[in-house]
Amino acid sequence: MKRFNRREFLSRCVASNRVFGAQGPANPFTIMTHSEDRQGASVRSILPIGYMTTTLKIKPDSQQIIFHQGKTVDNDPDDRACRTKLCVEPVGDLEKLFTMWDEWGWHRVTFYGDLKEPVYALADAMGWTVVEEA
Repeated sequence: MKRFNRREFLSRCVASNRVFGAQGPANPFTIMTHSEDRQGASVRSILPIGYMTTTLKIKPDSQQIIFHQGKTVDNDPDDRACRTKLCVEPVGDLEKLFTMWDEWGWHRVTFYGDLKEPVYALADAMGWTVVEEA
């Protein structure tokens, strides 16, 4: 039985088929119609599961990096909305994440890997703060 109560869905209209870099292995993809108008072509990238991800939003106006992590657990095949939908189980407080999501808005960038230390090092070098949203 699948658990959906602790999942975050990271939806993207465009996603790489090489999430581990240009020299890394390619993940499978399918070509579908674009979701919003059902015309043209859009790629659904089937993203690797079982990995830690780091999701960020850079806020230059407030000199903050909004940050959270999660483990990839599935790809959602639903035909609605963005074609690539990665299911992630967030690390930390899910309620806080959704509260922060409303406060900081949409459009974050997700990376494969545990990038917590580099994120804090970057913020420190720039004199910025990191806001952990989960």
